[in-house]
Amino acid sequence: MTLFFLPQRRTAFLICLGAIALAVALIFSPGANAKLFDGPVDKLPVLERAALRQGKVTLAGEKGKYTARILVEASRDAAWQVLTDYDRFENFLPDVDSSRLLKAEGDRKVFEQISTVKTFVFSTEARVRMAVTEFYPQQIDFKAIGGDLKTLNGSWQLEPVSPYPSAPPDSVLITHQVSVIPASSPANSFFYGIYEDRLKKSLAAIKSETEKRYAHAQK
Repeated sequence: MTLFFLPQRRTAFLICLGAIALAVALIFSPGANAKLFDGPVDKLPVLERAALRQGKVTLAGEKGKYTARILVEASRDAAWQVLTDYDRFENFLPDVDSSRLLKAEGDRKVFEQISTVKTFVFSTEARVRMAVTEFYPQQIDFKAIGGDLKTLNGSWQLEPVSPYPSAPPDSVLITHQVSVIPASSPANSFFYGIYEDRLKKSLAAIKSETEKRYAHAQK
């Protein structure tokens, strides 16, 4: 079949073809790919990206060295306020019986937290005193300086996430890196199983609390 175009229609058709070609070239050029896929979530493996966008906690690591992540639909500042609400952790973190700020000197804080570790067999209390250094608004470093654990240290990292390049952030990626060693080595495998479960529940609780506070603040 042969197509015939009037001069004006032919010109419009050629302009459309040129626009389409330009769009394709921009999308598939290396520079454009860098812009489209350089967000903190987009840099992660495909399966982890999918899990985060479904609202799930991701956890990698073993034997006391872990990296956990959660994507929160709120501002970075809202997530920061929750992560540094040391006097109220018992209100939203699972198994935390009490938490209180002991010392505050600028960006350096010390707080004490008491938790109840529950299993099908027993229930026991765990106490830990934490020293934190805050680097507002992107990172919080922490280290145990007393309590029932041999070692506990790591960080919280907060990265704003945009729905597409150049758009304002509409969520925040929280990354939790931690190294933990229990006081009694014979129970290590048992301890780590409990710790991993609590870690996932804690990040889910942080997501829930942050989104709740953020939604309330927008009203």
